Amino acid sequence: MLTEDEVEALESILFDPEYGDHALDVFGLHGAVTAAVVSPEALDMHRVFAVATGQAPEAVSSIPEIFSRLVTRMAQELRQLLEQGHSAELPEPDDEESEEEAVENWCAGFTDIFLLEEDQWLASDEEQIGQLVTPILTLSNLFDDEAFQQARQDPKRYADYSEAIPDILTDLYLHFHSP
Repeated sequence: MLTEDEVEALESILFDPEYGDHALDVFGLHGAVTAAVVSPEALDMHRVFAVATGQAPEAVSSIPEIFSRLVTRMAQELRQLLEQGHSAELPEPDDEESEEEAVENWCAGFTDIFLLEEDQWLASDEEQIGQLVTPILTLSNLFDDEAFQQARQDPKRYADYSEAIPDILTDLYLHFHSP
């Protein structure tokens, strides 16, 4: 778990005016790091930093040391949880942010990494992986697809999708990382 000071350090990077409105918040960063952990690809700090700051991966020339250190620690903690058979829970929002907004931002960060690596993710079993990631893609609010819109607007489906995320993460991790 990151301390309050560490979260503030990450937010100072994410909310730096250099990155404009395309940077993720801490929930989106956690989603991106989680996707990088469950991914069939190795953790790519340039890719995570690019997604987190709203840049193209090839545009990233340097990464702040504190970002690399904290993201590496987040990734290690998530990987350890999943390897021990525990669920990876989404971070809890504070009073200033609604739970729905936090889930949407988390899912958007996860989806951004997934989309960068989509071919690798779907190579092993396109149908199964597609079914697993659909709730996350739906809740990300990044797609205008009518079925996604309807699912997001249905309180029961929204709740079901949100509650399913920890199990989805475990299933994805095991799919890509178990012998």
